Amino acid sequence: MLLLDKKTLWTKPEGSTLSSESFLKEAKNLISCGSKVYIGTDSMLRGDNCVFVTVIAFHDNSKKIAKFFYKRIRAENSKYRNLKNKITEEVSLSMQAAQKINDLSPNTPIELHVDIGKNQINKTKVMLSTVSGWVTGMGYDLKIKPESWASSSIADSFTK
Repeated sequence: MLLLDKKTLWTKPEGSTLSSESFLKEAKNLISCGSKVYIGTDSMLRGDNCVFVTVIAFHDNSKKIAKFFYKRIRAENSKYRNLKNKITEEVSLSMQAAQKINDLSPNTPIELHVDIGKNQINKTKVMLSTVSGWVTGMGYDLKIKPESWASSSIADSFTK
């Protein structure tokens, strides 16, 4: 299992970084302003490596808040060629991020976005029941394709 805290800096979309302490201060401020929290992870295989990107997004239409931060982790392990291993690691990283937000602000609703689908085309369909039980059992709301924009859109764009 990869550890999200092993990489200490959070990155803003433009490339500047924040320490974990600075990130948590900004996250607390965004949550206190009414932002909803969305978390997702995506990954991409590159040779024997796999690049994982975990995103924490904050959004509130009425207050015109839309910010996100991400961590990129490169794993030198070919076990992620197995789709179940890769998806399990993505969900684990998202759960770690959700726990950070939960520790910071226990009553904040968190929506986890997982890059799996339920139609016949998606190879990840077989994992839906397991992932759904895992995420909802931990008390988080779950969104999957096509509604999983934090993972399948934002995180995906930073895996490349």
